[in-house]
Amino acid sequence: MKLLARLVPLSALAVLVWTAVTAPAGAEPSQARLRFKTDHAAEWERMESIRRGELLPTAVHTIPEAESAVESSAAESSTAESSVGIFAGTNLFALGWSGLDSGRWSENSPTGKDTSYTIQQPSYRNRFALAHPALEFGVYFGSERFYGTTSIDFNTDTFTWYSTKQGESGITGFWNPLDVLSWWIFPETGYLSYADDRVTLAAGRFPSGIGFGNTNLFLNGQASFYDQIQFSWRTDKFRFFSMAGTSASHLNEEEYAVQNMSTQWIDEEGELRNSWGWDVINNHDASTQTIVPIKFFTYHRIEFKPASRIGFGVSEMQIVGGKAPELANLLPTVYWHNTYSAGISNVMILADIWIAPVRSLMLWGEYLMDDSKSPAEDELAKPRSWGWSFGGTFAPPVHVHDFRFSLSAEYSHVDRWTYNRWQPWLTMYQRHVLTGGYRGFDTPLGHPEGGDVDSAELRLTALSRRGTRLEVGYSYTAKGPVYLGRIWTGQSKPDGDGNTQTVSIPVYYDFDYWYGRLVGDGKVTLDGLLGSAVKHTHALSAALSWPLPHGFEADAGIDIRVIMNAEHIEGKRALETVWKTGLVWRYDKTRNSK
Repeated sequence: MKLLARLVPLSALAVLVWTAVTAPAGAEPSQARLRFKTDHAAEWERMESIRRGELLPTAVHTIPEAESAVESSAAESSTAESSVGIFAGTNLFALGWSGLDSGRWSENSPTGKDTSYTIQQPSYRNRFALAHPALEFGVYFGSERFYGTTSIDFNTDTFTWYSTKQGESGITGFWNPLDVLSWWIFPETGYLSYADDRVTLAAGRFPSGIGFGNTNLFLNGQASFYDQIQFSWRTDKFRFFSMAGTSASHLNEEEYAVQNMSTQWIDEEGELRNSWGWDVINNHDASTQTIVPIKFFTYHRIEFKPASRIGFGVSEMQIVGGKAPELANLLPTVYWHNTYSAGISNVMILADIWIAPVRSLMLWGEYLMDDSKSPAEDELAKPRSWGWSFGGTFAPPVHVHDFRFSLSAEYSHVDRWTYNRWQPWLTMYQRHVLTGGYRGFDTPLGHPEGGDVDSAELRLTALSRRGTRLEVGYSYTAKGPVYLGRIWTGQSKPDGDGNTQTVSIPVYYDFDYWYGRLVGDGKVTLDGLLGSAVKHTHALSAALSWPLPHGFEADAGIDIRVIMNAEHIEGKRALETVWKTGLVWRYDKTRNSK
């Protein structure tokens, strides 16, 4: 294994040198190459469209070059030739932090053990993430309608390094190569795609998302990648989009116990009761409580633009977990709510609108429904679980040299139990597991903080045609104590022989019901677990990317947060700082053939 680890980079380097000597310059982008939301060309195109008063074509983040309207010398050249290219890059980075909570979350390690897949606050992950891999080698190939790429990329997960070291303050960087090799996700990007004027089909590992804001409610796009298949069909006024993807299915001990729960108890009338799972009202039979290690999610979406300045979208998503998906779970044009996959699926819907009322301005809004409680349902039914978000972007018709500017604002609200479920595999998060499989982290599929949150953001962005980018921002977040996947673990009530066993109960809206039946001592309540302290965070951030000659780029960023009721402790204050900088080098060479 050690020999292989040495040979792979050396082999890639040899190929790189050979290609540099033999391959001619002049890369021609395939029309099927995917463009992601964070790509400079994609951001430039969005800004220019808003400046011109044009309606953005879609809320889907990932689109092919065939759908792009960006003018460039490369795009104007013929794409009839096939091409093969090789790329390499490195990131000489440094990252430091101070004032951060150094403790692991007791919610995800309630027994006090060093359990696998320990998850910290979702925002930490985004704040620690690096924009570029520490080291990468890759290849791409394609023609006019077809494109493929894969890479060996050491994507250093500094967040996981931080959570392992557990230091309130610290610094790390490229000078820790042994740590770099232990933090990686490999690979992070690789896909095949086809695109023409109407159809896009892509399969592989790459980023995705739905929505125009930074805190989108449905598929926020902040996960570094999804393993997925996408299909899109579009006209000038209509779009159909479908996506199927997977999450890592790994569970720790407490999560496994919750996912596979079955129990018996004596009710108030002295009757023996059985429970298969956690649904009190609809106690599903044992056939639905299978433990197939799979977490599978699907999306489909319809967009309609009835006029030149307004667009509507309706989306549905479904998570299937613990059981292999059936055909009804995979059909892209049926309502998944009526698949009758009792106990193994979770479904929610989104409706959104975006408009370009005048030149230089775009407005948008989203409404999400996870669950809705009717007046006929009793107190054990899930409470209302909604979310909504709205915002806009102003791109003034001014420029300094080749710079364009935009000012974006947004507000989001998510109810307390939105995105949550009893079963870990049905909770709305994407789980990434690092190479080696013993550490990982969760990224919410919806709002980056999960549920029980109100947030507002203001961002000013300056962007140049050649790639320079400066962004400064302010955000406010009011985060309640409910987090995705929180579990309480303790001892059950004694049986007839006086014996107890360890039980794990999801911290969910019906926690008191299950605690009373499984433990019954009244020492723990939902209100007691949650408390009443809402964490208030004021954050200031700045980020700069500056392209340099010969494939170099300088990056720098800082995030400063003032927190009231830190860790949800009334009156506790904290000042958190995360900074990162790096010198990135990228090499790209293409060989064309008839």
